[in-house]
Amino acid sequence: MNRRGETGSLVRGHRALGLLLTLIALPAYAQTGAISSQSLFFDQASNAHLGNYLAAEGGLIYTDNVDQTRGGPGDTLAMLGLLGNASGNRPRFDYRLASDIALVKYLHSSFQTQPFGYLDGSAEVKIVPGLFSWTGRETYSQAVLNPFLPVTPDNLENLNYLTTGPRLTLRPTLRTTITVDGTYSYLISSSKSPLYVNIDNHRYGGDITLSRAFTNTTSVYITGSSEKVEFTDQVDNTNFRQDQAMAGFRVANARTVLDLSGGYTKAHEVALATVQTIRGPRALPQNQTPSGGTWQVELSRLISPRQRVSLRAVKQVTDAANLFRLGVDQPVPTTVSNRLVNGQPFTDREFGATWRFQAQRSSLQIDVLDDSQRYRATPASNRDVKDVSALFARQLSPVLNWDIGATYEHSDYALGGSVNTVNALTSLRWRLGERVGLRFIYAHSTLTPHGYADNQVGVTASYALAAAGQAGSQAPEAPALQPTSPMSAQPHLQ
Repeated sequence: MNRRGETGSLVRGHRALGLLLTLIALPAYAQTGAISSQSLFFDQASNAHLGNYLAAEGGLIYTDNVDQTRGGPGDTLAMLGLLGNASGNRPRFDYRLASDIALVKYLHSSFQTQPFGYLDGSAEVKIVPGLFSWTGRETYSQAVLNPFLPVTPDNLENLNYLTTGPRLTLRPTLRTTITVDGTYSYLISSSKSPLYVNIDNHRYGGDITLSRAFTNTTSVYITGSSEKVEFTDQVDNTNFRQDQAMAGFRVANARTVLDLSGGYTKAHEVALATVQTIRGPRALPQNQTPSGGTWQVELSRLISPRQRVSLRAVKQVTDAANLFRLGVDQPVPTTVSNRLVNGQPFTDREFGATWRFQAQRSSLQIDVLDDSQRYRATPASNRDVKDVSALFARQLSPVLNWDIGATYEHSDYALGGSVNTVNALTSLRWRLGERVGLRFIYAHSTLTPHGYADNQVGVTASYALAAAGQAGSQAPEAPALQPTSPMSAQPHLQ
């Protein structure tokens, strides 16, 4: 975004709103366009998939309001995608994949064929096991260009974020570990919308972590990191560097994951701003980036074999590219609000909680979130969000799974007023065999003050590429609930 001062931001008023990220950071309820099957929260909170799974999915969905306007026309959407959570550990290769992405074709409207959803995958090649390795991570997500316009393909931006680099691991003692990472990242943004904002950038970073284990489950750590961001388009974006130091305490065992940390983040960016001087208005260099103390409290606890409670409180300085990954890196990725996205760093504060009940045949998950974002360079982009979501899933028979859920979000913008969103979905999954299944979907959404409603019905077919946790004729045994959810990038129990 433009960070040459408030005058430039007002000239480009439609850009000052930034990009509203609809699929950021974790299983969110938000729909991307008219694709209810891409609703992350509903897919992740369901009990239909057990263990590692990866499936190809395709089908048809009809919406009665494809333009998402009052009295808009209907259309049929054809989709083909990849859905799953899969991971593996090998002597020389580790991998993890979380995906809910589909290529969608609108059969009658003028919207072009394009992908919707998210994908987050990482891998580590152990060149010298225990000492030197090479890491890589690919993240695809989407953003909304204008939060006050309907979320159609003409109001979306794709964010493709690739990171790779070496990792050196030293163990001077049995309880002490030093990890050094060097990374190069490239963010590619793209859109077929005339509102497209280019935030492509190259990133060069490094970090070093010293950790000391007191027991097999308890440790302390100190981390220092630095990242330099260089934008391809430096007319509407300003390069910056972000340095961070943090210390923390961590507990991880079969019932609890607790991470307490605090530190300081300094963002270095100088942009031209118009200020009054004794000689009149002048464009002078001004520091327009947020800096200050940061902290994080993450707790995920099994309060019984069938119940998990997760609490999260965080203050962090971040930017658009890292938001999705920060969410996935939590122990239990859950509801996260839509977020403003532009080229500048900002201060993000979140307070959230999740309760999950998981029995042999039933599950219930409830999430609440209070989120605020503050921009130093463009205060007009500030916003506050409150949302709540719930989903109930029930295995009706060895081959039938039913789920029903709803979400509500209230967003207050510093410029533009308030927006309320309600999404509801129910679906029936029918497993036809060990690898083949059908899903019947109905969804409803409303958005105010836009005043539009949308109803969707559809059917999709899936083929399991990795069939762990699937059964042909008998109900599979529900896996034990863990303090980390399947989508999380944190280590899981083996």
